[in-house]
Amino acid sequence: MFHAKQFAQRAAEARRQETEARARARAAAEEVIAPLRSLGFRAEEARHAAALCESIPEASLEQRVRRALSYFNPPRRVSTPTPNGTA
Repeated sequence: MFHAKQFAQRAAEARRQETEARARARAAAEEVIAPLRSLGFRAEEARHAAALCESIPEASLEQRVRRALSYFNPPRRVSTPTPNGTA
């Protein structure tokens, strides 16, 4: 019985910590929205871009804004010319 209670307490603590971590990640992402809006992006665009930052909540605001800005400029595909000269 003691082990079951101890297991339940540890599980509850783990859930609490996970919930707090998700809340911190969301707050860090939302902090990026204001700078994006001041750059002229629409609210919906800013929210989508800020969602990229949820995976890096510990990064500085500058790093998170840079990451969010990458949403607007996705990597380009490089095409190589074919042997006959057409692309």
